[in-house]
Amino acid sequence: MRRKLSIIAMAMTIMLTTSCASIFTGSKRKVMFETDPPGAKIFVNGFEKGQTPIQLKVKAEDRIDFKLDNYKEKVVVMDSKFNLVSILNGLSIIGWGVDALTGSLKRVDTKYVKVTLENSKKTAFLNYMKNGNITKVNVDEKNKVIETIIVLNE
Repeated sequence: MRRKLSIIAMAMTIMLTTSCASIFTGSKRKVMFETDPPGAKIFVNGFEKGQTPIQLKVKAEDRIDFKLDNYKEKVVVMDSKFNLVSILNGLSIIGWGVDALTGSLKRVDTKYVKVTLENSKKTAFLNYMKNGNITKVNVDEKNKVIETIIVLNE
């Protein structure tokens, strides 16, 4: 009888001191990232992780940067929702604390992110240069103004 009580007491202690969300789901989720056009470098919290398309494990509120030459940089902050598995902690203050410290109280809600990248102004200017010729350049040193006239070819 004493042995059964000690086993039950140990089981209860383990259940009351563990964190359910950290054990069962963790704080990260796999998310598929794509860009239009593909091939953008992807950074998670400032660290390069690869090129799109790519599937990565990310946490709630991670900052995702998409960078591609001649395109404007895009930033996405991962969304989050309350991790319902953490309710299994019940009255365990330690379990709630561990889940809070590991970030498992929140979980990323999204499984797929697609970002459309826009041409940067620099690219637009280069495209004008490819389709046109500089016909006149005026330099006004007094007012520090440079005027350039580009005639676009049809």
